[in-house]
Order: sequence, then structure tokens, then C-alpha cells
Amino acid sequence: MSEARVQRLLGLLEEQGLDALLVTGRQNVRYITGFSGSNGVAVLRRDTSALVTDGRYKEQAAREAPSWETDIYTRDITDEIRARLADSTSVGIEDSSSIAFQSRLATALPDVELKPTSGMVEQLRALKEPGEIEAIRAAVESAAKAWETLLPMIQPGVTERQLAAALDYRMMSAGADKPAFDTVVASGPNAAMPHAKATDRPLAEGDLIVIDFGALKDGYCCDVTRTVALGEISKRAVEVLGAVRSSWDAGFASIAPGVAAAHADLAARGQLERLGFGEEFVHSLGHGLGLEVHEKPTLSKLSKETLEPGMVFTIEPGIYIEGEMGARHEETVLLTTDGCEILTKGINL
Repeated sequence: MSEARVQRLLGLLEEQGLDALLVTGRQNVRYITGFSGSNGVAVLRRDTSALVTDGRYKEQAAREAPSWETDIYTRDITDEIRARLADSTSVGIEDSSSIAFQSRLATALPDVELKPTSGMVEQLRALKEPGEIEAIRAAVESAAKAWETLLPMIQPGVTERQLAAALDYRMMSAGADKPAFDTVVASGPNAAMPHAKATDRPLAEGDLIVIDFGALKDGYCCDVTRTVALGEISKRAVEVLGAVRSSWDAGFASIAPGVAAAHADLAARGQLERLGFGEEFVHSLGHGLGLEVHEKPTLSKLSKETLEPGMVFTIEPGIYIEGEMGARHEETVLLTTDGCEILTKGINL
């Protein structure tokens, strides 16, 4: 699996005139090598490549990255990197690495030109391989099973915190490794905050309850949001729910291979503007999913990306009215040559 990815990455190195590349981002290292430990650097060269880590991960690296040479450092990681790159002249290093680490490397490799790179691995990660898509489907399955058993618990008097904890427990009981991110349960006026933290507020009759959750399975994430109307809700709340769903439909209908990501955002945003809720939509339409909850592509009005088959991303318009209510509808979708497949469509109210 990692060999094909390495070859594609080496091709990008050649295009940029680099002798080697240091992959430092944790999920990028995992994508290239299979190693999931918290401390590792992948050193890629045309002739040989290596995974550099410390003694805590010696056995894990051997299990997860068996095709990679593994260098174990005992004092400073730059010692092993220097040995691998001593004869190089131009080396790329991910610009997300810390300034302190780059400074130590510059000291260790005074005759090597270090060139910050941006998005080289991330652009490969944007197009999912079949195995990655299956892992996302498995994450969705855990989330769906948890949701089905949670629904009877959504009752007046239950607190946001209790509901979030119950959902997390149910996802793991259903096979998830853990929640993909901090589960959002936001009710009533708290739902006006897109990234609200669960509180001790009890759910109340007439609330709109935004529940944003996702499962992590074998390293891959899913992400879904449902807005629950608890009991009889106001006409204003009914209008908000309808507008969100209309916006979602408009965004979804605009998506196809070759479409600009910004176009999808503007289609959904334009629908909310026509319905009088343009100013209450305060975030982008969606984001890519994979090893991270937020990765390429970005579906925003400022995005320069083009949507391609194999991309997995969210569509999630929302309306947030300060002090009153909020609503969001989010699906994880897979773009294919024929259109979009909604991976989370089985998670129903």
C-alpha cells in the first residue's frame, strides 16, 4: 500500500528538484509508512527511505511499517536524519513542522538547503483508495449503530453532557476505536454556537438540538450532524429547519466531478440568502475527511480546489441565530465518476 504512495511522492520531489523530503506531520507519516505512533519522521529519498523514531516505538514500527528501514535514535532525532541526508544538497521539509525542529535541522545539516514544502502529501491524501473508503464506511457503521440506540434517550430532562457521553460510549461499543472528535450536543440557545461544548443544560420541550458526532475506525473518520426537534417547536424553528435542508439540497445538487469546490459552497449559501438566512451561515459548506476530520478538499467560497472522484467530504450548511437557536444538517459523501454517494444516509431521525 505505502509503496505506490511513496512512488507518487517521489515523483513530486523530482518535479520540485528536491533530493529528499522529510515528512513530519503525524497523519502524513502514517499515510506514507503505516506507522501510527506519536513520534516519527519519514525520510524519503530516491535511492532509499527510512522511518526515524525512538525506542518506545521499535516494535510498533516493525509491525506497522515492515517494508521500511527503521532508525532508532537515542539522543536527538536529528542525529539519525543527518546520517540519512549527509550527501544531499536540497531537502524539502513540511512547513507544518515546528520552527524549533527546523532550526535544529539547519544546525545539524549546515551544508544542506532546507526548503519548506506545503501540501505535497495532503494532495495525495485527498483522493481516497478503495481500502480507505472501506475504513470510512466502517466508521459510519459504528456511528449509525450508536445513533439508532441513542434516539430513545433524547428526552426532556436529559443533559447535553449525558447525551454526548452516551453517544461516545455507544460508538465504541459498536466497534469504533474512539470518537473522531469531541461530540457536540447543543440544545436551545446553545445550538447558536457551531462548535458548542456539551454542558449540563437539560434538554427542554421545543428545543432544536444539534448533535454533531463521528467515529474513528482503523485511523479513518466519519462526520455527521443531525438536528432533533424535541416535541412541538415554534414556526420560526420549522422555518429554520426547512431552510437548512433546502440549502443542503442545493449544495448537493451542484456537486459533480470537475466542479469547483467554491461553486458548491456558493450554491448552498445562495439558497440561504434567498430565504433570508445568508448572514446566519457562518462557516464553509464542508471539508474533506480521512485520517483527519478536516483535510483536503475545503468546500468554501474561497477555495481554489476542484472536486474529483475519490474525494470524501462533508456537506453541512447551518443557521445560527444568537440567543435563540441553531440548526445544521451534515452528511459524509463520496464523490464518484457518476456523482455523489451519501455514506451517512442510513443515520436517520
